[in-house]
Amino acid sequence: MTRAYQLAYIDLATPSFEQQVSYYEQVIGATVTEQSPGGPTYFSLGVDHHNVSISPATVAGLSAIGLRIVQEAPETTIQNLRNLGLSPVIKTDARPGVSTCIEVMVAGHMIHLLPDMEMPGPGFRHAGVIPATLGHIAVMTPAADALVQFCKEIGFIETDWFEGAATFLTCNRLHHVLNIVKAPFTKLHHVAFELTSRGRHHDVADFLATRQLPVVWGPSRHTAGHNLASYHFDPSRFLTEFYTDMDVVIPELQIFEPRPWHDSFPQRPRSWPRGELSTWHTKFEFDFTAV
Repeated sequence: MTRAYQLAYIDLATPSFEQQVSYYEQVIGATVTEQSPGGPTYFSLGVDHHNVSISPATVAGLSAIGLRIVQEAPETTIQNLRNLGLSPVIKTDARPGVSTCIEVMVAGHMIHLLPDMEMPGPGFRHAGVIPATLGHIAVMTPAADALVQFCKEIGFIETDWFEGAATFLTCNRLHHVLNIVKAPFTKLHHVAFELTSRGRHHDVADFLATRQLPVVWGPSRHTAGHNLASYHFDPSRFLTEFYTDMDVVIPELQIFEPRPWHDSFPQRPRSWPRGELSTWHTKFEFDFTAV
């Protein structure tokens, strides 16, 4: 069966195209790997051809989620997805750095499954936040259950839940690669980048202030995932998280690697009471009018 193992990239569309490109280049500190006048701009965080693309649009939103999958014949992937009642499409050379991509719409979100991506390895920049990785994204959809089921069909496992609100899933050892939020509409909730160390939270908060991008929550430690995190809005009002200390999954034992800040030993996947939302995040996480 088709199996995903990494969040490869996100495609963002925005009417604030120039400001958003400047944000990823000058604030995030990503490297432009390819761009065309009036078209998408592709950014790499260090190894892959791109981890984020920015395109001009009349409305801001998430255009696609790119997931790396274990190598298999594209025809096999197509058949597996059709067996799930979906309508996938194979695209060849449709985007820079990706020779073959399988596109499929699930619960209102466009998913790209790619068996390979070029890795030109531009390295890390020397100015900006300079995150280590694109860690995870949170998406909203009224069809949250259908999206969760799809993810499980392509190799994701559930790691934690908030009753009736959110499901955390991973396809590798990170606590979550996707956070799926049940909401009355379909949109991106936030995108999360991993910082290189705890100490970077302090420096990054000061740096964001000089760019008139105030931190709206954090740094503070979450419950589910136990990541130390802070949030701010980028020029397109996409909510951006910077985090460290994400829980690490040991799937064979169905536990997380022990950490001093855990509240139980061993720490296992569990359903957190919805009431914990007030202490897990402020309104910026689940007040749908705020984002």
